[in-house]
Amino acid sequence: MKINTTRVNMVLKNEAIPADYLESEIGISRSVVEKVREDESEFKNLTLDVVAKIQKWIDDGNYTFSYDYSDLIEELEEDIAEGLVDEYIYVVRGPYNELLEKCPIIDYYYTSEEIEEGDLAEKTLITSVLAEMKSDNKIF
Repeated sequence: MKINTTRVNMVLKNEAIPADYLESEIGISRSVVEKVREDESEFKNLTLDVVAKIQKWIDDGNYTFSYDYSDLIEELEEDIAEGLVDEYIYVVRGPYNELLEKCPIIDYYYTSEEIEEGDLAEKTLITSVLAEMKSDNKIF
């Protein structure tokens, strides 16, 4: 199991998830969660057992991390409706996002000639681009 400490810490710090819920769902002590949230205990002092249980809970699909693609999705769907794009576009990705565990899409171009100097763009099917953005845009 690969442990993503950024993700685990975000779950622990997310006060929208009640500490007693984490206790009953994952089997970690509510007081451990509360101490981390109240800065009485540091994340680095958690046991590997606690961190592994949270990571497994995340890996089992109980918590997802999203990225706000709302504007970019709307823009691309408008471009498609207007017939401005073909089957493929050129997407530009930002820096690695540890929560998403990938580089998010930050922009796109219609043709390779439009790619601005310094941008690295990958040729991708529009359907794949929209599917990725919509999947990452979901908030559960």
